Amino acid sequence: MEKKFVSIVETGDINVKNPKIVIGLPDVGLVGVILANHMIQTMDMKEVGHIESDLFPPIIILHKGKPHHPFRLYRKDDLLLLVSEIAIPPIAIYDTAREICDWARSKNVSLILPIGGTPVPNRMMIDKPKVFAIPVGGTVGKLVESLSIELFEEGMIVGPYARIIAECERSGLPCLTLLSQSYPNYPDPGAAAATAEVLSKVVNVGIDVAPLEEQAEEIRLRMKDLMKRTMLEMERMGKSQEYELPAMYS
Repeated sequence: MEKKFVSIVETGDINVKNPKIVIGLPDVGLVGVILANHMIQTMDMKEVGHIESDLFPPIIILHKGKPHHPFRLYRKDDLLLLVSEIAIPPIAIYDTAREICDWARSKNVSLILPIGGTPVPNRMMIDKPKVFAIPVGGTVGKLVESLSIELFEEGMIVGPYARIIAECERSGLPCLTLLSQSYPNYPDPGAAAATAEVLSKVVNVGIDVAPLEEQAEEIRLRMKDLMKRTMLEMERMGKSQEYELPAMYS
């Protein structure tokens, strides 16, 4: 039996029929992490598992004196959510993406929803960021069209989400990546709020965005250290290439 370097460990009830799974990983603007944590807090989502690996840094998160794994799995009804409070090291990206997609397939997940940001140099001048879609699968493309979400037509994705998208494409898993215009180097609650409005339509669940806007400065301060660590990992994986168009389109 082939050794698994990354494993999803279930610790709670995940007996759900055709769930959707939202994924929030440290990335540009920490958009996915901010939105995922907001959903956990405001939707009373329950922790039902975690991802562990010897490839991850040795970190434990303490919350109210109780230790938690930094890469956790939550559930609310038929909605699952994966959120990481550590930047995924480049050495672990392939195995992490493969494990997430294999596990999602075993759960008959109806839609995988990676949430991230796309860097824009003039973000300060943008009042409400645009949210773009990368659909994988014909039914997902129709969903994007029906909800009038703008396609991310030209560009480049680097890092864990790139591998998740590739794994979904390879194995035929339905996937809808949502990317909001974001600050490249700062936590961006505004981008998370814009994404929440689109995501709520996709999963048909109300997400209150008011706290994201009202507590924006507090969120930025709380996420500052994670943003620094994420920037270091993004530099290691060549994330700056996302600013460039592929040669065939330049």
